[in-house]
Amino acid sequence: MKKKIIYIVIIVVIIVVVGFLSYESLKNERLMGEQGNKLEKVSLRLKWVDQAQFAGYYLTKSQGLYERKGLEVEISPGGPDISPAQMVAAGVNNFGITGADQIILVRAKGVPLVALAVLYKDSPVTILSLKEKGIESPKDLEGKKVAVVYGRDEEVIYRALLAKEGVDSSKIDEVPSMPSPTEVIYSVDARVGYELNCPILLNLMGYEVNLIKPRDYGIRFYGDTLFTTEKMIKENPELVRNFVKASIDGWKMALQNPEMAIDEVLKINSTLNREHQSRFLAASVPIIIGRGEIGYSEKKVWEEIQDTLIAQGMLKDAVDIDKVFTNEFLK
Repeated sequence: MKKKIIYIVIIVVIIVVVGFLSYESLKNERLMGEQGNKLEKVSLRLKWVDQAQFAGYYLTKSQGLYERKGLEVEISPGGPDISPAQMVAAGVNNFGITGADQIILVRAKGVPLVALAVLYKDSPVTILSLKEKGIESPKDLEGKKVAVVYGRDEEVIYRALLAKEGVDSSKIDEVPSMPSPTEVIYSVDARVGYELNCPILLNLMGYEVNLIKPRDYGIRFYGDTLFTTEKMIKENPELVRNFVKASIDGWKMALQNPEMAIDEVLKINSTLNREHQSRFLAASVPIIIGRGEIGYSEKKVWEEIQDTLIAQGMLKDAVDIDKVFTNEFLK
């Protein structure tokens, strides 16, 4: 009887050990890329809080596209007090998402950031107002109270539009913008923001809105741009290539499978409204794919952005645009 009990104990121990080893083996397999090497850990800092704006990156990670390229990727949200450019420049993150203008401005300060892929080929910056206000053109802003986000691409594009259309900015009562788009209901006539977010929220609340889109007036700025540092490119070119190509593949998958992409967004942030996020992603599609192949950018547009920054006094001396961006890792 004792021998039988001993045999049973031994068998149980063997089963437990084998099970543990199998688990460890599977876990290690998951940490292997398509080349059979262990995954390299890298991090991505987003431009803003978790939402459909970054659906492609969430899907790239959840579908194992980064892992297949040998990467274990941590995705961290941004926020009003977080600068992706500073985080990447300081080495806190390996990659980041920011506006194209920020890369030029940071390079002008001697920080060698490089744009790797442009996801938003046009800026979604808009001037939003309730339809009942009758604000339909830039000139209509004169005599009105306008909420502005200072020091970011929204302000740069807004001021470029006013200058181009000959609007007398001294006749506009500008105030700092509040976080909520509902300020156009209660406290201001118009608000500088993003067409992919604020108008959708107000529509869901039952309000009709007017949008003045600077890009309709020839103000072209690149929006969300994936970037890293010159050092990262020099020391880890293959890693950079793998990260960029996997990210673009993930974005293509997101655009082809929007509901699956929104599922991933809601897994990341369950407090979000599905209808809002679905409309957000749908409104992003023409901005992402409307001007040629996804990710690629043009030197001419980068030069136009720089010219605008100089004209507004935000940039004193021009930087070498050939060093600002590259399409090399998209090929």
